[in-house]
Amino acid sequence: MKCPFCGEEMTPGYLESGRYFMWKAEDERGKKREYLLAKSYMGGTKLTGEICPYCRKLVLDIPENPT
Repeated sequence: MKCPFCGEEMTPGYLESGRYFMWKAEDERGKKREYLLAKSYMGGTKLTGEICPYCRKLVLDIPENPT
């Protein structure tokens, strides 16, 4: 896959965590929001995607229903 930011070739792989992958953000009013991206009851949650070693960006595949 070509990087959408710099156009170089990306490397496939996965990002690994414990039981949960959470995205935490804050809106313009300061309200905090959390988004569950993936979960695993046994640990070892993974999100597959691509990494660009040139511009250091990640493109991750987020499942529709975190399991």
